[in-house]
Amino acid sequence: MRCLGLLFFLVCVVTSARAYHVLCVFPVPSRSHNSLGKGVVDALLGAGHEVTWATPFPPKEPTKGLKIIDVSATISLGQMIDMHQVRNDIPGIVKIKTFATNITRLSLSIPALQQAVISGKYDAVVTESFFNDAEAGYGAVLQVPWIMLSGVSVMPPLEAIVDEVRSVTTIPLMFNNAPIPMGFWDRLINIIIYSAMAIFQRLNRPKTAALYESIFAPLAAARGVTLPPFEEALYNVSLVFVNSHPVFTPPMSLSPNIVEIGGYHINPKTPPLPKDLQQLLDSSPQGVVYFSMGSVLKSSKLSERTRREILEVFGSIPQTVLWKFEEELKDLPKNVIVRSWMPQSSILAHPNVKVFITHGGLLSILETLHYGVPILAVPVFGDQPSNADRAVRSGFAKSIQYKPDMAKDMKVALNDMLSNDSAARNRWSCAPMA
Repeated sequence: MRCLGLLFFLVCVVTSARAYHVLCVFPVPSRSHNSLGKGVVDALLGAGHEVTWATPFPPKEPTKGLKIIDVSATISLGQMIDMHQVRNDIPGIVKIKTFATNITRLSLSIPALQQAVISGKYDAVVTESFFNDAEAGYGAVLQVPWIMLSGVSVMPPLEAIVDEVRSVTTIPLMFNNAPIPMGFWDRLINIIIYSAMAIFQRLNRPKTAALYESIFAPLAAARGVTLPPFEEALYNVSLVFVNSHPVFTPPMSLSPNIVEIGGYHINPKTPPLPKDLQQLLDSSPQGVVYFSMGSVLKSSKLSERTRREILEVFGSIPQTVLWKFEEELKDLPKNVIVRSWMPQSSILAHPNVKVFITHGGLLSILETLHYGVPILAVPVFGDQPSNADRAVRSGFAKSIQYKPDMAKDMKVALNDMLSNDSAARNRWSCAPMA
């Protein structure tokens, strides 16, 4: 899939043999969001282009053709918000939008990024679509093609930027976990949700425009260019890459400048496991269960009671359990291995992995499809619930509710998956990215 993404990128952006210089701005302080940026950066570098990359997680080793702008200051913002408390409701959306606004403000207060916008010479700029349309200012100030990357499938707000909104009557929205085709009541709910979202966005538009002006007007003046009105800049996006794939997301009519590249972040050459993990997985004849709530949701935020009950569940099964946990845990069952970081792709590629317990983020879903591992989803917010429901309907997953006493449901679902191979059989029919 990375090759497909690269092919589309080359067709759409690279029109001659000369190398281009592209500014990639991915300041969201999350390892998963950083993977989105890295996939684009790696593809550009592999094609021989020069890249300036604004990232909170600078690589340790220098790379030819790559200049890094360190925006790790945004990590402090991620530490101030507890994603376990965010829900798919108006307060949750407001909290995430405030988070996104603060990321934009803080990253553009960093002198190196300011200087890149004021005096840098680029042929294109790539930004991530993350709850803040004010970042249209990057393309407006630099006066180069603006390429946007969406970490989730196409939603009406994104659709509206490049096309008419066509999907409301046929495709369930992120907050509407309806099957396809939708019945009358599901469509009505979809329309109500969309209407509420549209009203909320319209009411919030003056604030977004003011943010755009306050941040980018001084940068435009320093560069010696005229900043176009916010609406003009917003609708001037040249290309939208979407982290979705037809094997998982519903088919829909897309504008020609919206390109699905889901799975592009997955390295076609899976990195080898560290020796100790390789030996551990090789010597687990009963199989392995891998548990990770991603890079945004921290397992360490679970209550002491929830941790203890989950460990009791893991201790009751014969499989080896790998749990990505950010802190040290005491009194672990003999079959449970806890580490603050796990090489997820390399683990999922191992044939002894039987179940992946995940929050249901789209990157994790695409990786499990690529490597063919059934999932037990514990969705919390955003697109996670709809991703989980779609995976369940596709037959390669089970899903439980995220709650303090979820260990009971986890035990039932996990035992069923480990004793019943129906999900394992279905996983292979859903893994065309391999």
